[in-house]
This record gives sequence, C-alpha cells and structure tokens, in this order.
Amino acid sequence: MDKTEKIVASFKNAKILCIGDLMLDRFVKGEVERISPEAPVPVFRWVGEKEVLGGAGNVAANLRALGVGVKLIGRIGRDQEGEKLKGMFSSLGIETRLVVSDRIPTIVKTRFISKNNHILRMDQELVEELCGDEKSIAIRETENALKEADLVIVSDYAKGFLSKTLLAKIMAMSAAAGKKVFVDPKGQGWKKYSGATLVKPNRKELKEETAANLSADDPKLIENTLEAARAMLKTTLIKEAVVTLSEKGMVYIPLEGESLYLPTEGREVYDVSGAGDTTIAVLAAASAVGASMKDAMNLANIAAGVVVGKLGTSTVTPQELLMALKRKLDPMPFARKIYSLEALKQEVVAWQAKGEKVGFTNGCFDCLHSGHLFSLYQAKEHCDRLVVAVNSDSSVRRLKGPTRPIQDEKTRSLVLAGLEAVDAVVVFEEDTALGVVEALRPDVIAKEGYAIENWPEAQVVAAYGGKAITLKRLEGYSTSNMVKKIAQA
Repeated sequence: MDKTEKIVASFKNAKILCIGDLMLDRFVKGEVERISPEAPVPVFRWVGEKEVLGGAGNVAANLRALGVGVKLIGRIGRDQEGEKLKGMFSSLGIETRLVVSDRIPTIVKTRFISKNNHILRMDQELVEELCGDEKSIAIRETENALKEADLVIVSDYAKGFLSKTLLAKIMAMSAAAGKKVFVDPKGQGWKKYSGATLVKPNRKELKEETAANLSADDPKLIENTLEAARAMLKTTLIKEAVVTLSEKGMVYIPLEGESLYLPTEGREVYDVSGAGDTTIAVLAAASAVGASMKDAMNLANIAAGVVVGKLGTSTVTPQELLMALKRKLDPMPFARKIYSLEALKQEVVAWQAKGEKVGFTNGCFDCLHSGHLFSLYQAKEHCDRLVVAVNSDSSVRRLKGPTRPIQDEKTRSLVLAGLEAVDAVVVFEEDTALGVVEALRPDVIAKEGYAIENWPEAQVVAAYGGKAITLKRLEGYSTSNMVKKIAQA
C-alpha cells in the first residue's frame, strides 16, 4: 500500500465537525420541445426529479462518502423540507445537532434541467441571522461537538446562520480546543473568518474580496492570485489559502512559506454543482489524518475531477478516488477507460442523462484478432458509447480450461481500451455478464452468434425497453484456433 492509499484508507478514522448553512437541492428533469402558445416562454415537460443535500449538508455527505465520521450543525425550518433533510442525514450516518427554527423555513433550491442544460433555478429562502435562543443552541452544540472533532469545516453560503458573532465564537472555541478550522467562504468581508487555519475561495470569490485583476485568461493569473491571496491573509489574519481556478487547477498560499500550484485534472464536465464542497471535504479529510498539503491538494484535485463528470451535486468514494489516481499515474492514457463496476454505473448514468445511447458487448477477448475488431466496430455503429465487459482470468479458466487465458485480464483490458471504438472496459468475475448488464442497464446489447431466446443478457435488456442486436461474424477467425497454431509451432 503506497502513501496515497494509506491516506485514503485512514479517512475512516477521521472525525470532522461541519458547521454551516443547510439546504435541500431539488433537480427537476424534463424536456423542452416547444414554445408556449400563451406567452413566449419554453414549455418544460416534467420527466422526473431527485432531492439531495445542499450547502453544508453536501459537504457532510462528501465526508461520509469518504468514510469520515461527521457531526453537522446547522439550521432547518420546522417544516416538511426540514424533515426530509433529517431523514437524509440519518440515512447517510451523519450525526446532527440541528437548530430547528419556527421563524425561518428550510432553504430549497430547485434546478430545472433539460438535456443536461440548466434552464432555470428557483430559490425558496429567507435570509436572517439566528435569534438569541437559536444562537445559544448553536454555540452549546459546537462546544460539545469540538471535544471529539479532529478538524472543523465552516461552510458559509451567506444564508444567515453564520453571523459575525457566531463565527467569532466558533473560531475562539476551536482555538481553545486546538482544532484547525477550514472555511469555504461566501460574500465579502473575510475578516469575519479571522483566526481560521485555511480559507478555500475560488478565483471569482477571491477577485470579489480583493478587487485584484484575476481574469481567467490573464497569463499572469497564478502570479496575481499569489499576490492577492497573500494580501488577503495579512488583512484577515487567516493562516493559509487554497484557491481553486476552475480548469487552471488550484494553488496553495500560506501567509509564510512556499506556495504550491497543481494543474487541474482534465475531465469531460457534465456539471460543476458541488465541486467546491467535494474539494474542501477531501482537503479537510486528508489534513485531519496528517497528510501534507501537497498530498491533500492532489487528492482534492482528483476528487473534483471525478465529481464534475457526474450530473448534479455529487460525492466521491474512496474506491473512485483510488481508481482515478491509478488512471492518472498509468503511462497509457487510454487506461482511463478501465472502470470498476460501481464507477462505470455512474458514468453510464451521466452519458444517458446527456441523451447518449449506451451499447454493451462482452467476451474473453484473449489474443485480440480481426474477428473481434469486426464485432466491436459493428457494435459501435449502433450506439454513442460502447461498453465492453471482459471475463476475469478465473472466469476464462472456468470457461476455456486451465491453459487459458493466454493474456491476463489487465493486458486484455488495456488492449481493448486502446481501441477507438471502445469507450469503457469493465472486468467481471462471473461466468456470464448478466450481473453487469443488470447493473448498467445499457440501451443496446450486441453480440455475434446469439439468438435472443438463448441469450439471457439480451432478454433483460429487451424487458426494460432496450434493443438486442445479433452481429455478423467474420468467418475464419477463432482464438482457440490461434492457440492451437501457436502450440503446434
């Protein structure tokens, strides 16, 4: 186990206190195909919706997905949405110390999405500071929760919960308890975070706070960011900053000492919602278990690259994090097409959410030959994204005998991933790909030589409305015959 794997494995031992604004994020999916005859506005036809944790709740969800023990302090209303949030926290194993308000309703943000495009966002909120009794509860719960926390995250969304007086009290209690405080800031006037260990703004937030020239297209962006951040740290008495620069990566700036810059993890972007929450969660989790800032930033950078490839506010698991790191370190970039089943499920959902048709085929693919290529490129003609499931070494031995496979599963996966027609590769242990098909639910399944009545995987796809295609065979090519010829030679 290398250093990074040890850091990720130790997340389960960390305990983090998360304090901030809570909200319910609602994503309404639909289709826009015409303009209303009543007014010049698009007609949004509802297809479905989902509700997830937003604000500091999403930070807590990210921490729990990493395996971190979490206590969460925030405010909800005494209403149906507040009850939903409590149920979500409980289901994720997030321990809460909530201020339940009779005055302020639970914040709800509703996003209307058509074909992966955000059409409209509707906010239901009333921004007011805590009243006397509410503030007393928040202070008491913070003081109690600090006793077991390794680190504190302050997640500020400028919704009234984190007033200047409450922030000052949080900083003072954390300092007295010897706990680091990481802040995700909002709005201007960061002196209210004075005493924090680290602040994590994005480029736009730092620009608004400092009035510095931080244009994304400026060739001196990194240099200007360093200068602006150091000036801000001196003014606010915050010790360190990590500034995220979108596609330009992120930079660490301490008040004293050397800065550190990391370029971004290149990834097709589906949605940036919640990427900042993931970044601060990973930074904090890594710091809580003793990782260096360089290692913490590297993991946070990779994690952000994973979540922007998902639709809607999202989290990242330790398994996804390690898989992404493995793909990054592989000298063959096409190795990024090789997924675990869990990671591929999320990728397939993202592809389908974009309206892309996902195809599927499977096999042993030992000693790849022209017959294999003929089938794979045929299959790709019927879909936008082609997934190939590959029998593991043990599965091939059960099917083909003890002398097979000739090439191990890693080699076979890499060769397939190197093909232009193949978009994703996953290895499965079972004798059939039925479990993979049930997990991924592709739109199209394609394979040569099978009639649907003798093809269980195709029957599953057809049952939920997908399409099964029997591919043509390129005669004269067989792996078994190739192995015989090699043996005779």
